[in-house]
Amino acid sequence: MVNVKQVALLAGVSSATVSRALTSPDRLRPDTLERVQNAIASLNYVPSSSARDLRQGRTRSVGIIAPTLMNELYAKAVDTLEAQLDRLGYTVLLTCHRDDSETELRCARALLERRVDGIAIIGSQHHPDVFSLIHKHAIPYVLMWAVDREGMHPTVGYDNRLAMRRLTSHLVKQGHRKFAVLPGPLETQFLSSQRLLGIQDVLSENGISIPDDRILPTPYEASAVRQAVRTCLERNDSLPHQEQPTALICINDFVAVAAIAECRTLGLSVPSDISVTGFGDWQMAELMTPALTTVHSNPVLIGELTSRNLVDQIEGGSKRIQTEFEPDLVVRESTAPPQ
Repeated sequence: MVNVKQVALLAGVSSATVSRALTSPDRLRPDTLERVQNAIASLNYVPSSSARDLRQGRTRSVGIIAPTLMNELYAKAVDTLEAQLDRLGYTVLLTCHRDDSETELRCARALLERRVDGIAIIGSQHHPDVFSLIHKHAIPYVLMWAVDREGMHPTVGYDNRLAMRRLTSHLVKQGHRKFAVLPGPLETQFLSSQRLLGIQDVLSENGISIPDDRILPTPYEASAVRQAVRTCLERNDSLPHQEQPTALICINDFVAVAAIAECRTLGLSVPSDISVTGFGDWQMAELMTPALTTVHSNPVLIGELTSRNLVDQIEGGSKRIQTEFEPDLVVRESTAPPQ
């Protein structure tokens, strides 16, 4: 394995000069720096990161803990975050826990063992030992897609309950009074419960009740969503027309697309017979027919703000940075006043 002494010998400089070329190239004369860089390239020399880490006390690496990359919005945010950090000279180590809290804890331990300079974690609810580990090691972190009203954690995101209130208010203003909800996996997803609360807030404020059998939890599987829609709408075939739900509120755009597909199978037109909304503004939301009314989650902005937040903590010593923005309501063709 090539070492720094061999590079120094080929370049005709000292080992200390090679080190300066790697860590502080602006401190060398241009001709000296060029000789060292040529020697490094000629020998295919790769400096030891562990030795450099001991000197600098940093690894120039950042860990990411995500539930999954099967979610388009998470993938876009992670891609943006990685690109931003790469431009600043950081390497990203990515882990996924797939909604398993013990796996999430193992991911956190693995990143800390690799002495990352900071960690970005998607979501607001996590294994309590994750925070214990992070605080014990005293490293910067940011919760993505999170809002912390108590000011305990650095966060980047928006209020899901508030965002769903805006979407539901839009439907109520259109004249809808009969609703069904596809809230996703309520038992395991804090995000789902927050969005459902936003829906219930607005309906309650407007004197609208929603029967328990029209709140239909499902896993994020197209077949399960379609079955739930079929059960809800077929069961109501015998009800008077005015009792049929006129609006179907979905936890995200994937669920909404599956719901619209089942509505078509049942012979229902969207939005003439029933309005359907999503959440997130995935790419398919704009491209499908009818184009989907939804909330623009803005994963690119979340990735950019997370990068800025983390780097400000790592390099500037800032603490408890909390960044919140309000996502936009995007009204498209899948909603209309009830017939």
